[in-house]
Amino acid sequence: MKLSDFIRANTELILEKWEQFTKDLPSARYMTREDVRDHAVGILSAIAADLDRPETPAEQEKKSKGLGPRSARDTYAAMHGSDRKAEGFSISEAVSEFRFLRASVLRLWSEANPTLPQPCTGDVTRFNEAIDQALTISVERYSTDLGRYTRLFSALLASSPDLNYIFDADGTLVYGNKSLAGLCRLSLSEIVGKNFFDLCVPLADELRQQALHVIDSKTTYRGEMPYTLASGEVLAYEYIFIPVLDDEGNVEAIAGTARDITERKAAEERIRKSANYDYLTGLPNRSLFRDRLDQEVKRSLRTGQPIALLFIDLDDFKQVNDRLGHDGGDQLLLQAAQRISSCVRSMDTVARLGGDEFTVILTEVNRLPHIEILAQKILDELSRPFSIFQTEVYISGSIGITLFPQDAATSEDMVRNADQAMYVSKSAGRNRFSFFTIGMRNSAWARLKVIDELRCALPQNQLAVYYQPIVELSLERIVKAEALLRWKHPQAGLMRSEQFIGIAEETGLIGEIDEWVLGEAMSHAREWSALLDAPFQITVNKSPMEFISREPMRNWAANLTALGLAWNCIAMEITEGVLLNSSPIAREKLESLQKAGVQLAIDDFGTGYSSMAYLKKFKIDYLKIDPSFVRDMAASIDSRTIAEAIIVMAHKLGLKVIAEGVETVEQKDWLKKTGCDYAQGYFFSDPLSPEDFGELLRKGKALPQEQTYRGNYPA
Repeated sequence: MKLSDFIRANTELILEKWEQFTKDLPSARYMTREDVRDHAVGILSAIAADLDRPETPAEQEKKSKGLGPRSARDTYAAMHGSDRKAEGFSISEAVSEFRFLRASVLRLWSEANPTLPQPCTGDVTRFNEAIDQALTISVERYSTDLGRYTRLFSALLASSPDLNYIFDADGTLVYGNKSLAGLCRLSLSEIVGKNFFDLCVPLADELRQQALHVIDSKTTYRGEMPYTLASGEVLAYEYIFIPVLDDEGNVEAIAGTARDITERKAAEERIRKSANYDYLTGLPNRSLFRDRLDQEVKRSLRTGQPIALLFIDLDDFKQVNDRLGHDGGDQLLLQAAQRISSCVRSMDTVARLGGDEFTVILTEVNRLPHIEILAQKILDELSRPFSIFQTEVYISGSIGITLFPQDAATSEDMVRNADQAMYVSKSAGRNRFSFFTIGMRNSAWARLKVIDELRCALPQNQLAVYYQPIVELSLERIVKAEALLRWKHPQAGLMRSEQFIGIAEETGLIGEIDEWVLGEAMSHAREWSALLDAPFQITVNKSPMEFISREPMRNWAANLTALGLAWNCIAMEITEGVLLNSSPIAREKLESLQKAGVQLAIDDFGTGYSSMAYLKKFKIDYLKIDPSFVRDMAASIDSRTIAEAIIVMAHKLGLKVIAEGVETVEQKDWLKKTGCDYAQGYFFSDPLSPEDFGELLRKGKALPQEQTYRGNYPA
């Protein structure tokens, strides 16, 4: 919501606070409610209208100096000054109403918008200018209506934290309040008679010129100035020079006030930085990066000097984030940002776009080898170990590089090209850089096409769940099944999950797809449990993204009960990285699964961290031996040793073991002999459609004992 709309929508609330404040002013003690509120209504309405009015840079500059356009007729601000004088208000009381109005609106606005976006900085500045303009008009009217001595002294005699002063036409101070004297470290008697050079040497000439302008134009001037204390601290002041006219209309003095706006300027700077800089690393954020890239492209077109854009993605960052939690991930991002920045020149721009994505804008690029050297330097820096919470962490980087004007016509093209080149680096094995080529653009278009098609896959019933049997080796019979997602693509045919699941995670579709797969698995678990007259378990893969997401997990216990399923009819396959994620969200979701009775299996065990402590902490039920160990059993004694060690260790911890990727009778027999509990793989069966899997179960149950078996499957 714009500030102008906010003011209109909250006018009644602002008026209530105005009225409460005014009641505490002695001069307003006997005023009616309508008299107190009427000027505020008009002033707020005028300010809101002013905020909505387009303003050119020239008009803004004039307004910032108190030279904004004036209405030919009386404004509400002018009527406020005149009426307050008539009611016996002191100038300090009248001014205090504007100070309260300013503070009240900004406080309510800040409370309603705790994180202000960039455009709001301009709204706040224009609001302050409008308030000051109204204040100036009110004070001018007040000063005009009062007699000379009342004009000069009634506004300044009262004690005020603001600096109040009166200069004669020659620039000599004829009055200064306690605040001004205290700031200048002078007594009240010493401050009278001083001039600009005595009070503020660095800005004396500028202040004198401004005072002469006020005298010549007979108009108010508003400006800002720094003031350095003896301690070296620099304060910021906003000041007003108001001409005081005698009966002949000549300027006989300049009255004014100065307010310490150091805190306000700091707040505006914080808002500016939050809108343009990354909160974690302090680097330019996406918004400022795009602005700088646009500027560099324009400069390149003028000068003919090429520029380069590097798109950097941290490899394996998600695993570190899973393992050490978000605090550890933040530390890694901060250190990575520092290392990348140390590789480039001060004239270049390093930015963080979000997550683990960084960019570097290289200007005045004359030789391609220089870019290659820099890219390799960044890769080398990222490959060095990071110390995170006294733990050594290793990652790498994938970099995509594009050049302007060789590769692109616009800044948008550059971002797109560098992103595509980065994906090529990542696909090629990571820890490398790639320059953009036309072929990459064609490949990226194909990838975008897959993304669009995947968004339609679920609503168009193109997704399917296939089931691969899990065999109990001691009896060689089917006791479980793993649910495997397939995509019946209209052109490409049946696609395995590994061909598109990464895209589903990147695009945020994984949550919806996971929920659908789970619903299918529960439905078939109920069907096949009824067929076998015993609980039949289906294991479902759960994306690690689901454990990082703040979205709550479904009520497992209630859903299992509603479907009439036994507690052990559904098992969840997760990666080791999920166990090692120390974030509260991941821990809570794992605990909710266990409370619902859902059994947990660790997929691809032996290829990751393989932490024994986490296996016991989260009461894991199954370990699934990675297919690579099973596949290499015949040729590699190391693979056999690792598989055997996993089986022995799991049994000592009270866990069952499932071997994946069994393709030969020799593998099956060795696993059975070694004591492996379960196995799955193409030796037993391909993944089957629900209809074929149900038929397999029915045949296996009805076959006579004398028929030859290959497990549950007819030979």
